[in-house]
Amino acid sequence: MLTELSDGRVMLVTRSVSKANRKIVTVGPDGATRWEQPFFPDQPLEPRCMASIVAHPARPGTLLFSIPHTRPADPGGKSARENLSIKLSRDDGKTWPVKKALDAGPSAYSDLAVLPDGTVLCLYAKNSDIVVARFNLTWLTGGP
Repeated sequence: MLTELSDGRVMLVTRSVSKANRKIVTVGPDGATRWEQPFFPDQPLEPRCMASIVAHPARPGTLLFSIPHTRPADPGGKSARENLSIKLSRDDGKTWPVKKALDAGPSAYSDLAVLPDGTVLCLYAKNSDIVVARFNLTWLTGGP
């Protein structure tokens, strides 16, 4: 997953099979070359499932991340694909202080998009269906 950061650099977040149970993240100037040293951030977790990340254009530095939020039974193990959650960072992905469940049941393979009016769409797998959820930053943060 690629997204542009507020300083114009590009962040790449990839799936990882590791004992760290974290995504692998790296940043580069153009999304193609000169990537920085990859690292395992403290968040988000790695349930070994496709996730999505998108910058919210109305708020520089604001990133949204959709992923099943479950912990594996053992280090390096696979998590259940459930509790699809939306996480929010206001500092280009350095921290993720906001998390809200979008779907507490079986859910996986999500993709995010932001409409011109700031509405966020999340397309994801729910059991054997594909559904779309629609929300805004107010819903996510619980504020105005």
